[in-house]
Amino acid sequence: GCLADDMGLGKTVQVIALQSMLQAEGADQGTDLLVLPASLVDNWESELTRFAPGLRTLIAHPSRLPSRQLKALPSAEVEAHDVVITTYGTAMRTPWMQEFPWRCVVLDEAQAIKNPGAKQTRAIKKLPARWRLALTGTPVENRLGDLWSIFDFLNPGLLGSAAAFGRLCKSMSRRPDDGYAPLRKLV
Repeated sequence: GCLADDMGLGKTVQVIALQSMLQAEGADQGTDLLVLPASLVDNWESELTRFAPGLRTLIAHPSRLPSRQLKALPSAEVEAHDVVITTYGTAMRTPWMQEFPWRCVVLDEAQAIKNPGAKQTRAIKKLPARWRLALTGTPVENRLGDLWSIFDFLNPGLLGSAAAFGRLCKSMSRRPDDGYAPLRKLV
């Protein structure tokens, strides 16, 4: 899924509510990974403490754990938490994060993966998860290709290959009346 609301409309609280509900029901066991810019780590920690104090949260970032300890974090330690918070850079550089079977991978400020050829984007798209969620206030900043990259993370193949999507957008741009309506309906 993609929550593409403007800033301040509650994307963070919606995710926390979902995580709390899943924990309370106990129906969908597992650990979620929240990937976000470093500037948002404290905000997410504060919001989780405020709205979901029962969620067991681990901040997997060198600002909280020594690098050596972070790189060798045992699976049992990760599994003992409901939510692991990390940054794009840490997720990209930490091998166990690329291998751990996450219940859900949530990307905050998902426009961080808008460039499909970037090393960071490729690493984030490889994170294994049963399901994925992208949070962004700007699903399309400058190019429709940004939208393609976010949806390629969420549901690979839904919008075709990057080249096919580019051709589709070009053909839609030539349509006289509401040429992008099919794309709006699809996403």
